[in-house]
Amino acid sequence: MKKCTFILLLGFFLLLSGCAGDNKKTRSFENTMRAYEQVIRWGDLEKANDFLKEPDEFSAERYERLKKIQVNGYRLLSRTKTKEGVDQVVEIKYTKDASVVVRTITDAQKWIYDKDEERWYLASKIPEFK
Repeated sequence: MKKCTFILLLGFFLLLSGCAGDNKKTRSFENTMRAYEQVIRWGDLEKANDFLKEPDEFSAERYERLKKIQVNGYRLLSRTKTKEGVDQVVEIKYTKDASVVVRTITDAQKWIYDKDEERWYLASKIPEFK
């Protein structure tokens, strides 16, 4: 009977530790999403590059073009948990070159979790804002 109780308790604690790991990973994802959204909203592409596992090489032309973007809105449209991480689609509203015309793009994002570094990375690219 003692062996059975021990096995049940061990299973219970292993289950709890697994849930705690998922909660930590979920909190980490939510924090990463908030930070990424803020970086995009402020148009700080150098910091946006920090979210990529392999940072983009911005050409001088692209960098100058992206500096003229003003993000007015960032809205989550969908989020799907996958085997590799999380896929989400966001809608970004922005103006370009101090224009009053608001443009909208849909950004399909693929996020992966690096277990060794315990952090999320954007596997897709930073939007072009054309």
